[in-house]
Amino acid sequence: MKYKVRVAAALALTALVAVGCSSTTKANAPTTTAKAGDTTTTAKAGDATTTASAGGAATADGQIKCTQQYAGKTIEIMSPGRGDDVKPTIAAFVPFEKCTGAKINWNGTDQFESDIKVRIDGGNYPDLIDFPQPGLMKSLAAKGKLKELPADLGKKLTTDYAAGWDVLGSLDGKAYAIPESANVKSLVWYSPADFKAKGYTIPTTIDELKALSDKIVADGAIPWCAGIESGTATGWAVTDWFEDFMLRVNGGDVYDQWVSHKIPFNDPKVVAVADQVASFLKNPKYFGGDDAVKAIATTSFKEGGLPILSKKCFMHRQASFYSSMFPKGTTFGEAGQVSFFYLPTLKAGDKKVMLVAGDVYSLGHPDKPEAVDALRYMASSDFDNARLAAGDHGLSPLKNFDLANYSDPLVKSFGELLKSAEVVRFDGSDLMPGAVGTGTFWKEATAWVIGGSTSDMLGNIEKTWPKA
Repeated sequence: MKYKVRVAAALALTALVAVGCSSTTKANAPTTTAKAGDTTTTAKAGDATTTASAGGAATADGQIKCTQQYAGKTIEIMSPGRGDDVKPTIAAFVPFEKCTGAKINWNGTDQFESDIKVRIDGGNYPDLIDFPQPGLMKSLAAKGKLKELPADLGKKLTTDYAAGWDVLGSLDGKAYAIPESANVKSLVWYSPADFKAKGYTIPTTIDELKALSDKIVADGAIPWCAGIESGTATGWAVTDWFEDFMLRVNGGDVYDQWVSHKIPFNDPKVVAVADQVASFLKNPKYFGGDDAVKAIATTSFKEGGLPILSKKCFMHRQASFYSSMFPKGTTFGEAGQVSFFYLPTLKAGDKKVMLVAGDVYSLGHPDKPEAVDALRYMASSDFDNARLAAGDHGLSPLKNFDLANYSDPLVKSFGELLKSAEVVRFDGSDLMPGAVGTGTFWKEATAWVIGGSTSDMLGNIEKTWPKA
């Protein structure tokens, strides 16, 4: 089914800058136990608390009384997130568990896009579903496979969140998901010490970025490293490159036309974007040879930027959440081991564009009060406070989230960068129909990186766009 996403409204996320300025100091991560394959993680109590739930009075900004009313109940959350990067999110549920007696069963899988469809088609719904792609959520909702949120949560979607997030969680005026956590994507990670040692300066245009890359090659080093392997989601990291460069080459209006299919996927404007991306991502000189470029497809996105720490490469384009991929103890900032700079605009004087993304959570069982209350908790500042206190670097999408709760300098810098943006757009592949955004775009982009032609890639994706 083809649906038209109101991209201009959905991506009016400049209001998010008032929300996302930083994060609190890291707290101890929760103890976790994982089943074989690292697909299921269960949080243990004892590592996080929130002001609202202290003393067992209430949580979810006072909406949920702490009476152990769900003692013995288990709430399954199915998500593509797994491993260390979701520990802060799992820890954030500890106050809810202490308050209500419910236990959170975090089911993380690297086969999420296929697994969730199998679960839903079989009627075996998780209690909560973490969609990193609003487009996939909307596709399922359009087929009648997701239930509307309860009225109070639907109202919160339109009143409590920064501009645009209501559109990401709704379809045809009906609310299906609550936003939770946001990140900025237009970043390049690098080592300040290595740049300083070589006399390299931060580029301010794409031409300067290419010149810097060429200089690093001339100096006998490898400018870039990357990884796009992510199980059945392999290739999503390539789509981020396309989205970032679509904004830089063509601007916000054409970006909106592309995402909503007002221009075909193989339009000359998209070809121009592919050429720009190829000049970096498919350039053997920039990655250390043809084999190194092909290896991008089999290198985990989690490991893609780690060679910066061992001086095996100088730069890695990835979102703000990537800070959690670096090993524990990594220091950030100009005086640290790793920092970031803004992926520059095409030319000097261009509007500062910014790509952003985030997850939305749907209810698999609206008839289970413990599941509904878990989502109410996630829609509260209590949850964001606990998540940030546990070390998460995601910005809160709540428009009235207390800025005093942000203190981590790294996340503050993410928010400051977002605040400086003049044009903000949400991740395009996450907004496209699932058959494209989480299907052929990923698959064809992966084939393209390892040697496929631009014509084949864009033409094959265009063929799969759902008909009206």
